[in-house]
Amino acid sequence: MSSTPLQVSPIAVLKDAGRYQPPVRPAGMKLVIDLNEGPAPTPDILARLAAVDGETLRRYPDATALETRLAARFGLPASRVVVTAGGDDAIERLCRAVLSPGKELILPSPSFEMFKRYAKFAGASVTEPAWPEGRFPIDAVLAAVTPNTAMIAVVSPNNPTGAVATADDLRRVAAAAPHALILLDGAYAEFADEDLTALALTLPNVVMVRTFSKARGLAGLRVGYALAPERVADWMRAVGAPFAVSSVSIAIAGHDLDNNDARLAATVAQVKVERERIRRVLEQLGAQPVPSQANFVLARVKDPVAVRDALFAQGVAVRAFTGKPGMENLLRIGCPANAAEMDFLETALRSAFGR
Repeated sequence: MSSTPLQVSPIAVLKDAGRYQPPVRPAGMKLVIDLNEGPAPTPDILARLAAVDGETLRRYPDATALETRLAARFGLPASRVVVTAGGDDAIERLCRAVLSPGKELILPSPSFEMFKRYAKFAGASVTEPAWPEGRFPIDAVLAAVTPNTAMIAVVSPNNPTGAVATADDLRRVAAAAPHALILLDGAYAEFADEDLTALALTLPNVVMVRTFSKARGLAGLRVGYALAPERVADWMRAVGAPFAVSSVSIAIAGHDLDNNDARLAATVAQVKVERERIRRVLEQLGAQPVPSQANFVLARVKDPVAVRDALFAQGVAVRAFTGKPGMENLLRIGCPANAAEMDFLETALRSAFGR
């Protein structure tokens, strides 16, 4: 057998990008809130999982039924709904479909880091108007639009800040760049004061991406979906894997969609109470929380790594953005969506800050 080393070289962008690195946490955490996941599944979800039969496991998955149910919920034809392997898969497909060398993504930043990676993998350039908090930077975004702009990302509520765009912002962006695809990332839309989904569905160049991973607490299933103009949905199907989401995930997501809207509403209500409580506690402890409409609170902290590590020591996993330029003094704290865990979190925060 030949011992000649592999001669293939990676594309240039891979040399700089590396692989995605989730936050590092010690083993044995009692409360894991560093990735903004939702609450634990209810017994009916576990029962549905246990009821999955062998025929479901042995056949290639078919997302048609779930796409049809989602379409009915949003008043769309099923041809406009694409079920994907999490929201990330929807975003990657859209970047692959419309971005290429010479094209540009406008991404108000900081934001979800995978946008920039996917754009670079497609060979596109990225323009990043600053959006550290507060109002969506509509004037800066509109000023950045050029004939080469192929995509504008509007992440609302934004990750990692929790800031939101308004309906007027979305209308103005879509009208100013009719030649571009507006990707509205609504991973945290359930927690916002204003849900932009209905508006997005009326705009001809807007795609809305949603997920079961956050408010529905099913991140492990990896189920997301896009609500798109029909021709864009066709592009997404053309560039994506034919069986991207497992049959088990499709079955559980469908059950949750049909049965757990009351639980979803309760989760959102609980998160909104916790979000305000976390903000208030952080202010009392001398941190500077950023107004958020997501299921987390971002705060400016003198030494976020020290606070993170002090929380680690108490069994609480939160996110410090080490190695992220411009984000070195930020700490992100997820909402547990559980009253007892919220009490535990507050006690841990006060201890971590020496109060």
